[in-house]
Amino acid sequence: MAEAIWTLLKAAFGFGLALAIVRLYTFTSNLWGFRTRLRRLQREGKPMLPHDFVLGHLLEAKAAVEELPPGAHSAYITARMAAKLDDAEAYYFDPYPISEPLLVLTDYRLANQAVAHEWTGSVKPEALTHWFAPISGRAGVNLFTQNGAEWRRDHEIFLPFFNNSNLDATMPAVVQEMLIFRDILRQKSRDDFVVLLEPLVLRFMSDVIGRVIFNAELKNQTSTTSHPLSRAMLRQLGLKFTQNDVMQNLGQLNPLWPLRIWHNGRALDREIQTQVEARVAAMAKDKDSDSDSPAMLDRVLEEYFSQNPTRKTVDPEFMTMLCAQLRLLYFAGYDSTASSMVSMCYAIWKHPEVVARLRAEHDDVFGRNLEACAGQIVENPSILNSLPYTNAVIKESMRLFPAAAGIRQGCKDLVLRGSDGREYPTEGVLVQMNHVSIMRNPNTWPRPLDFLPERFLVGPEHELYPPKGAWRIFEMGVRNCTGQAFVMKELRAFLAMFAREFDFKECYDEVYVGEKLDLENVFNEKAFLTESGSAHLRGNFPCRVSLSGYAGKRS
Repeated sequence: MAEAIWTLLKAAFGFGLALAIVRLYTFTSNLWGFRTRLRRLQREGKPMLPHDFVLGHLLEAKAAVEELPPGAHSAYITARMAAKLDDAEAYYFDPYPISEPLLVLTDYRLANQAVAHEWTGSVKPEALTHWFAPISGRAGVNLFTQNGAEWRRDHEIFLPFFNNSNLDATMPAVVQEMLIFRDILRQKSRDDFVVLLEPLVLRFMSDVIGRVIFNAELKNQTSTTSHPLSRAMLRQLGLKFTQNDVMQNLGQLNPLWPLRIWHNGRALDREIQTQVEARVAAMAKDKDSDSDSPAMLDRVLEEYFSQNPTRKTVDPEFMTMLCAQLRLLYFAGYDSTASSMVSMCYAIWKHPEVVARLRAEHDDVFGRNLEACAGQIVENPSILNSLPYTNAVIKESMRLFPAAAGIRQGCKDLVLRGSDGREYPTEGVLVQMNHVSIMRNPNTWPRPLDFLPERFLVGPEHELYPPKGAWRIFEMGVRNCTGQAFVMKELRAFLAMFAREFDFKECYDEVYVGEKLDLENVFNEKAFLTESGSAHLRGNFPCRVSLSGYAGKRS
């Protein structure tokens, strides 16, 4: 017995040693290759900060971090590095082993060239699969990371959900969840306490995702505990994302960390499988009815069974794909949209003149009875298309507080050309579109730090008019965000439902009493962006929610 155990231990040690050697070789090989490539670009005079062959640009990144408030998003780090290069249109950044080398773009014209390229514009970097693996499972293979025929196949499966008539059909469910959220805000306004708004919005958006993706009422907003599906998803995201805390980051070095991610991922898959099986059973029971559910899962399953009429259940391969894609779509649809909603509550309510004009537009379109607004959206979702100023306000808020960046894979035959004729080879680097830099670039945006929704209402002859590709929240080209039309509908409905009834006042000075931060390099924003999946306002956006009294003021 002892001899067998000893043999097993030796085998395990041998396997571990072999794995360590392979990883060391891969790391050393990558390090040499990346550092050599960047050194060559440096000799060619390409813009970059001082480069060390051993540490790359890690020391330069560290210096940039030290010039920012604690927890500031990585987009500010790369923006700060660009500032040290006289706000170069693009520069090379070598942070390996944190990431493969990057060509960071701060000018929309270079970004337009990248996404217009036949290959680079359609290919997502392989490195993204590692980043997404804990979120979607399936080794990180999902709609965001797939390429070529595999992406086209899965994209076609989910695309019918995003046609405009189907999105309109989801709005009654979205509005129902907004009414619950409205009641919660009314209660918070009576309490007169500082509210951390983001957790409330995340629970609200989790329920929206439950309705529009799974055709399920998760009831996170009204329950004391989260729904098992939401709980498993949040636990998985918690394992994936950490705050900028040394001990938490050290925790990821624990060899049990990947095991925890794998174990909870299996639990999350089981919860999604439960939802799939429930919808399959419901569809089988109601197969003779005329119900036409707009929910994403229902649309996908209807198409699947129409192509496989003899099947009564989903085959294992399709189920594996479904779990991965639905995990991704849950995260993408809930996290970044919630971030944009919270950012709007900060950015818009700092400007009383914007709030006043916003409310006036809602009066013109919906009438003065605030209680009737929800029913009007349910009855006629296309009414949300009659809100040009609201749309402009949303776009301006997203410009200043982008929830994400864009990234593509460079290639040998793509050489970007700057406005001064300088060439930027992309072979062997990732091409990153830094949305914070691009959408606050003073060469593109007059008065870039000012909140001016009028930018999106004026004509091409006006100085404020943004050129094509300058506003790229959902990115551009063939791999732009499939869900952008739905996001904009949700955001317009959010403002239509809440802008007239509520006021939101940020309370950072009250919560962070005596705090002394240098905010110059985060554009002097108290609510600067932090890293947590999508970019989110720091501190969960502490604010006071109050009833505006707007209805009474008009009468």
